[in-house]
Amino acid sequence: MRIWKRIIVAQDINIAASWYEATAQRGAAHGALRGAVSADVCVVGAGFAGLTTALTLQRLGKSVVLLESSRVAAAASGRNGGFVSNGFALGVDKIVQRVGLAQAQALYGMSREGTGFVRKTIAQHRPDIKMGEGWRMALRHPDKNGGLKGYVDLLNAQFGEQMSYAAPEETRQHLNSQRYFHSLHSADAFHIHPLRYGLLLAELITVTGGKIFESTRALAVERNGAAFKIRTATGDVRAGQVVHCLASLDRTLHRPSARAILPVATYVAVTEPLQQELIRTRSAASDSRRAGDYYRLVDEGRILWGGRITTRVSEPSRLAERMRGDMVSVYPCLGRPRIDYAWAGLMAYAIHKMPVIGLAPDGQWFATGFGGHGLNTTAMAGLLVGRAIAEGDDRFRQFSAYGPEWAYGPLGRMGVQGSYWWMQARDKWDESRARS
Repeated sequence: MRIWKRIIVAQDINIAASWYEATAQRGAAHGALRGAVSADVCVVGAGFAGLTTALTLQRLGKSVVLLESSRVAAAASGRNGGFVSNGFALGVDKIVQRVGLAQAQALYGMSREGTGFVRKTIAQHRPDIKMGEGWRMALRHPDKNGGLKGYVDLLNAQFGEQMSYAAPEETRQHLNSQRYFHSLHSADAFHIHPLRYGLLLAELITVTGGKIFESTRALAVERNGAAFKIRTATGDVRAGQVVHCLASLDRTLHRPSARAILPVATYVAVTEPLQQELIRTRSAASDSRRAGDYYRLVDEGRILWGGRITTRVSEPSRLAERMRGDMVSVYPCLGRPRIDYAWAGLMAYAIHKMPVIGLAPDGQWFATGFGGHGLNTTAMAGLLVGRAIAEGDDRFRQFSAYGPEWAYGPLGRMGVQGSYWWMQARDKWDESRARS
């Protein structure tokens, strides 16, 4: 189902595309595959995970063909909030409960490698892609029981972080809203223009000799002796290895990994250029709600605001109005800022809230389930899979505890949506208690 269509969401607002598409220079398209080609590895999907996998393999001496059904980074990779930070959507306390402290620390260390890869790649090639340093997460209720303080202490003591904990007064010096109380700040995090980053990765792949084919959907993968044959409508790829880095709606090409994924939508809006004194930081920001807001200042003083997680895959009506309402509920003094861009992004979530990375019994690799983690995990997965194929590095097996568990298809989507509604109700209850 296409949800990337052009939309008009209010009488006074003409939404032509995402702000990322409007401010990136794609250049000429990569042509579609015609005929038969061969490579050591065929990577399917040119989101961040597929791009990083292909680039890693090329740098390690493997020839790569990368197939993309649409355009490079056209889906979730080029439409998300642009946050880069260590860790996962699943809290480290929950990871420790499942796999123990030592393995949790190993997983966290690999996520840090992903953050480092993104930072280093941008610094070496396109420093302008980075748009700000740091990330502040603010509670929408007082930290009366010290839960946030304890979590910060855990990350600093056991996982090598250097996060700081702030009282409400300090929090509001940076995010001037009465909605916010205590907060944590990560100086190691940063935020970027994700589409420019995706285009940079594609450029680096082609410079190192990799082949990218856009508008080329992989239709089937077949065993062909010791290799694989990847069929498309206009040609075939013969490769010794195949890596699936698929979008959340692909249900057929590689069933073992696809059945583990649920499509979850989030929405993003970008305002007109503003002069405001409410968001007083160039760090990225988010709140503590279980399905909360995330936002940051971007070029020209615009506010990029995201949130409203749902399993609905079509865009709601009056999207820009809804996003503006969320924004001014936190910062009423903004008044009624014009929304110049509003769009949806459809992400891939696993029910265990961890990335899904591994090697299936059929000999095919997979890397998916990056929704909610930030961009570090896509880089981490590309490094792990690329090094596993090229060098025999088996650290990807650390994720075996979070394998491709069946997500229950439509029933799973219903269950997740129900859990989101329950989380939103709990958020409202917590905040009403804080106000009283």
